[in-house]
Order: sequence, then structure tokens, then C-alpha cells
Amino acid sequence: MPSKVATTRPARLSGTEEHRLDDELLVYVPHGEKAYTLNRSAVAIWELCDGTRTVEEITEELGQCIGRSKAALLTDVIRGVARLQELGLLELR
Repeated sequence: MPSKVATTRPARLSGTEEHRLDDELLVYVPHGEKAYTLNRSAVAIWELCDGTRTVEEITEELGQCIGRSKAALLTDVIRGVARLQELGLLELR
């Protein structure tokens, strides 16, 4: 994965609505009339995508929470951020 992605600052799109479903999260995008259910891993990434942290920083913070190294998680976090962006839920800054 390109290191350029790791230095971007993903941000949740404004206007989305969030609804908890046990350990999952339903994210509704009113302007597109679409909804997506995020699993626990995606929710962990989603919640840290506030536009202030880089993908590397998100990875580091997640790693500290679950006891894994940044190196072990970076590829998965990049994929997760890319997928959330593909769904139209994030913008990369």
C-alpha cells in the first residue's frame, strides 16, 4: 500500500446518521439514501476518523488498545479506510 495513504487524515462525512446495533453500527447517508452496517473492526476505525489523525496515528492508537504493533495493523487499517472511502463515508484530507 502506498505510504501516501498512511499520511492522509480521513474524516467522516458530515450529515451521516449513526445508530448502534449491539457491537455494530448502522451508518445512514441521507443524501444518498444508503445505509451501511459496520462490524466492530470497522467501527473502531470509523470512530477515530475525525480528520485530526493520520492513518498511521489511527493505526498506532488501535494497536495500543488491542496490544498489537502498528506494523502488524497498518495494512488492515489502510484497507479499512479505503473501503469506508469507497462507500462514500469518508473523505481523505
